[in-house]
Amino acid sequence: MDIKNSKDIFELINKLKIKLEKTNSIDKKVDKNHENVEKNKDKKTEQVEEKDIKNLSDIEKLELFLVELIEKNQKLEEEKLMAVADNQNTVKRFQNEYVLVKKYAGEKLAANILPAIDMFRSVLKTSPDNPEIKNYLMGFEMIINQIDQALTNSGISIIAVKEGDDFDPEIHSAIEQIETDKYSSGKVTNVISNGYKMYDRVIKHANVKVAK
Repeated sequence: MDIKNSKDIFELINKLKIKLEKTNSIDKKVDKNHENVEKNKDKKTEQVEEKDIKNLSDIEKLELFLVELIEKNQKLEEEKLMAVADNQNTVKRFQNEYVLVKKYAGEKLAANILPAIDMFRSVLKTSPDNPEIKNYLMGFEMIINQIDQALTNSGISIIAVKEGDDFDPEIHSAIEQIETDKYSSGKVTNVISNGYKMYDRVIKHANVKVAK
């Protein structure tokens, strides 16, 4: 009998029960007819052995099928766990990507307006004699302060760079190498424009000149 599903298992179990009942019935008849035991011993022994062989064959089939079921169940459990783990990893990845997108959403806009802001800063460093221009510059300074506060609120800050610093390609962009006795090779000699970062990400490198 080929075992393919649970119905086959129940049918096989019922067959085994019937066979066992028949075997028990034979044993009882043997007990009642003790006087005929010796005479029919060989014949009955052969019948019992044949039945035992059949029973053993069916039991082995049942055991094999149960082992296969257990292995399939274990495999399904492993696949289920892997699917759950993959799903959790996918959810975490999308959550992380969402957080990053939200965190750095203003990066492109900031990178585009920062050069204009630096131009304002350069203008504020001048010292004109004309009182009217000075008043304009005071107004510009107030605007710059407000912009700086807005940038800070968005996680944007100026990268601190000064002359004499070691050149760092992570935060600096060398626009020129110059000969100088003031600084050793690889040192920043001039800061041309500020660098900026948004949180821990550099969004604009500081333009500098570097000593040869």
